[in-house]
Amino acid sequence: MIPPRMTALVVGSGDFKRIGEEFLGLFIRECGLKPEHRVLEIGAGYGRMAVGLTPYIAGGGYDGIEIIGKAVAWCRDEISTRFPHFRFHHANLRNPYSNPDGSSNASHYRLPFADETFDFVFLTSVFSHMRPGEIDTYLAEIGRVLKPGAKSFITYYLLDDFALEQIGKRRASQPFYHEFDGFLSTSKSTPENTIAVPEGTIRQLYDRYDMEIEEPIRYGAWPGRERYLSYQDVVIAHKHERGKFS
Repeated sequence: MIPPRMTALVVGSGDFKRIGEEFLGLFIRECGLKPEHRVLEIGAGYGRMAVGLTPYIAGGGYDGIEIIGKAVAWCRDEISTRFPHFRFHHANLRNPYSNPDGSSNASHYRLPFADETFDFVFLTSVFSHMRPGEIDTYLAEIGRVLKPGAKSFITYYLLDDFALEQIGKRRASQPFYHEFDGFLSTSKSTPENTIAVPEGTIRQLYDRYDMEIEEPIRYGAWPGRERYLSYQDVVIAHKHERGKFS
């Protein structure tokens, strides 16, 4: 279940199998993921995380959303045929970086699942290619489909005072030198190439959609921090037991 040689655009860089196993460990340790949980991944790609989850998710199930049609087809052929409780769904959403010919607008997307379906939702390197308005839509949907008390694990490039200082001194590993309305990007022509958003913006959205961030935020290595959990910043949150969606 290792995909053929493809670009890092969808597969991701680094060792395919090792990274999936590494994140499984983070999901278990940091979020309490259990084999019987119902899991949703948004941005499943070619199944790097899904493959890592296959030995672990037993009594529960996995659903993966992906905007690249070829990736969904590969995952269905190579993963779902071996693990029928791993299901993959195509959402042909437009993204100037990864899917410029998509037929639908991500800012109007609704997940194809009922309210309070999932015990765990995660996204890795997805919001780093989306503008704040689209992130708003997705967080609303994540809040809707999470069960009360359930957790989410989402990676970002977050802008706080330290990150902004490092960017200004050209010390961050990501060149967020192009300013747009409400975010920074590494690309002037295609902002979705890599996007960083203010931490305050993200905190407001979690509060709006009844999800509580579990402090502290696990800041990443990208701006030059000496202590970090992963390369990108990680926000772990849980849905309130009695919220507007419960």
